[in-house]
Amino acid sequence: MNKHVLLIDDDPIFHIIFIRMIQKICKHLKVISLLNGKMALDHLKKNYTSNNQYIILLDINMPEINGWQFLKEIKKSGIIKNNNLTLYIVSSSTDIDDIKQAQNHDLVKSIFSKPLSINSVKHILQS
Repeated sequence: MNKHVLLIDDDPIFHIIFIRMIQKICKHLKVISLLNGKMALDHLKKNYTSNNQYIILLDINMPEINGWQFLKEIKKSGIIKNNNLTLYIVSSSTDIDDIKQAQNHDLVKSIFSKPLSINSVKHILQS
């Protein structure tokens, strides 16, 4: 089983920083950078396989399809066929409603605030 990390965030600087952090921790891990929820849905529809494990880091506020819309669409699409997807919200949002919604969503394992620390990245990758 291969492990893939999907980074879904509209901030290209966050992508660069996160990928560098991953390379320090786990050089062989494949990171797929996607700038919005639509790109992520398209990627999963084309490439998802139940033989792989997916760790998804999802921002909330993005253009086209935001984090909440992505969560709704991924459930509706039937892409997730087994327990091989672990999803984390990674956001700079301090909105109490966003935090509560993330904590209560059945697909969201945990929520992290930006910027991510190296310890947070280690925790995420060890899931």
